[in-house]
Amino acid sequence: MRVSLASPVGLAVSPSGALLSDLPESWVEPSLIAVERPAPFLVIQAETEPGTWLYLSSTLPDPYYLEQLEFFTWQRLTPQLIALGLAVLLTLIAVRAITRPLAGLSHAAALVGRRVAPKPLRVSGTQEVRQAIEAFNDMQERIRRYIGDRERLFASISHDLRTPITRLRLRSELLDDTAVQDEFHEDLDELDMMVKTALQIVKDTDIHENRAPLRIDLVLQKMVRDARMGGHTIELQNEPLTVVGKPLALKRALGNLLDNAMFYGDAAQAVEVSVGSDEAGLVLVTVRDRGPGVPDGALARLGQPYTRLEHGASLRKEGLGLGLSIVREIVADHGGTVRFRNHPSGGFEVRVALPAG
Repeated sequence: MRVSLASPVGLAVSPSGALLSDLPESWVEPSLIAVERPAPFLVIQAETEPGTWLYLSSTLPDPYYLEQLEFFTWQRLTPQLIALGLAVLLTLIAVRAITRPLAGLSHAAALVGRRVAPKPLRVSGTQEVRQAIEAFNDMQERIRRYIGDRERLFASISHDLRTPITRLRLRSELLDDTAVQDEFHEDLDELDMMVKTALQIVKDTDIHENRAPLRIDLVLQKMVRDARMGGHTIELQNEPLTVVGKPLALKRALGNLLDNAMFYGDAAQAVEVSVGSDEAGLVLVTVRDRGPGVPDGALARLGQPYTRLEHGASLRKEGLGLGLSIVREIVADHGGTVRFRNHPSGGFEVRVALPAG
C-alpha cells in the first residue's frame, strides 16, 4: 500500500490516467470543497483483487486551517522581541567591554599628539588590546626619555655658546672704530638671541620674539654689504619699505634665501636681489641666481622639510634640506607667501610677498 499527499489539481485517480477533475461533481460535493478553491486531498487507492481497485478520497477536517492563522500577533511576537532585545543588550555590553580600553588608548594618543604626557595606561582588555597598550606605554616612556635627553643636550650647547659670545662682546669694546663696534654688537645681539631661543625651538615652540616695524630694504643692504665683503657679486635694487614682524625671524628667512642663491648659483655671475611693492600693497622681495635652476617636476616639493635635490646634494653633502622650509614657515607666520620658479632667462628665482607695515 502507498499513501501520499498531493494537490487535487492534475491528480490521477485511476491506473488509466483519469484525473480527479474528471470525476462527477456529485463525488466532489460531499467532500465540502469549493471548486474555485481546491484544497489538499487524502487519496487512498487499494487493489482488493486482481483488476479491482478501491478508491477513497477525503479532505482534511479543516483544509483552510492555515489561512485562518494570524502569525503576527502579540502572543507570538512578544517572546521573539524580548529574546532579540536581550541579544542586542548582551552584544552591546560585550562590545563596550572590548572597546573601552581602545577608547582610552585613542584618548592617550591624542594627548601625546598635543604634546601632553598622559599617565601610563592600565593594561586591560583582550590579548591583542593588552599588547597594544603595553607597546604604547613603552613608546611613551621612550619618547619622554628622548625629549629629556635632547633638552639637556641643547641646554648644555646653549650654555657653552654664551661663553664665547660674552668674550667677543668684551673684546669688541676695545675697538676704536665706533661704527665697526656697533656692527659687532648688532651681530652679537642676534647671535645671543638665537642661542637663547634654542631650547624653545627644541621644545617645538615658537621663537619668543616681539613683533616690530622692520625696514626690509635696510636689512637687505646690510646683508648685501657683508656678502660683498666676502667676495660675492650681488646686485641690489630696493626702495624704502616697512613690514611689521619678528625682526630676527625675517632676517633669518632672508639670509637663507641669499645664502642659497650665492651657494647654488653661478659664482661668475651676480645674484639679483630686489625689494618693491605690488598693486595690492604687498612688499615683494625677489632673489634670483644664475645657476642651473630646478627640475620642473621638483618645484612642488621645494619648501618641504628635508627636501634635497641632486644638484644641491652634490655640492653640499652635509646639508639637511631645511633652509627653504624655514623660509616658508616664517613667511607663513607673517601672513605672506613664497613662490619658487625657474626664471625664463635662466636661473632660479624666489619671490616672497609680505603684508606692508
